[in-house]
Amino acid sequence: MRYIQQPGPVKSARHFVSLTDAVPATITVEAGLPVLPGLAAELGRLGATSAYLYVQDAAVRRLEYVMPAASPDKQHTAWWSETHALAGSGRIKQAGLVFGWRDDAPFIHCHGSWTDESGILYAGHMLPDRCILDGPTTFTGWLFPDARFEGRFDPETNFTLFHPHGGLAESDATAALIRLRPNVEIGQELAKICAMLGWTKADIHGIGSLIGAAFANGDTLESYATEFLVRQGSINLKDPQSGPQIDILIVGLDGEFMHGPLLKDKNAVLMTCELVLLRTDLG
Repeated sequence: MRYIQQPGPVKSARHFVSLTDAVPATITVEAGLPVLPGLAAELGRLGATSAYLYVQDAAVRRLEYVMPAASPDKQHTAWWSETHALAGSGRIKQAGLVFGWRDDAPFIHCHGSWTDESGILYAGHMLPDRCILDGPTTFTGWLFPDARFEGRFDPETNFTLFHPHGGLAESDATAALIRLRPNVEIGQELAKICAMLGWTKADIHGIGSLIGAAFANGDTLESYATEFLVRQGSINLKDPQSGPQIDILIVGLDGEFMHGPLLKDKNAVLMTCELVLLRTDLG
């Protein structure tokens, strides 16, 4: 498994967890609105301060995004590319949005894929305040009334990153908001968290970054800096031989993107993973 030294001090705790309840939600944002203020207004009306949402096959009038890039300095291990914009309108094919708070204001961290007017497919980190919807758009996912993601400076990576905050007592929780720190194996760390919570089964949702990617079919994304979206994921501790099943879409430094199930025990976190575990072993 690959390893990259981060610029700051390494803490012994390699994950953060806040327990909460997951409330299924379907939210519609009207045409002509940027994603960030549109979703913030709708979630505010619902009294929600954090959520994880999916959007698929959504028309956009404008979409701007960045991709992973080499760091311009020694204070970070990676950076972002220049801002790219689709030429004209396009469509979001699939995207995952972590909604929380940063600097006392609503904030969204979003990874996904999209096409331009000619149908060319791109992937990366969408800028939700610069993505304007072209029609009423439905977002589906979960609201978290008892915990939320909050932006907090992280000395290890020298970035401000989402961390889970608040939460319920363990016995009342149906979901866990998670941040994974660098250089842990994503599946192993999630299995460790489930075992710690006493959960035997859970579904995995979220976004993050890996040091390249090794896939179950033998394919490899060599780029050391990436951003990914979990397309589908699950953990079953009653079947430890199979390990966590995590299917991702991932994009690297040069814009190359791949997708598929990850190879067990071979995929290390680069900067962070912002993930949600939904407990599935109840009832």
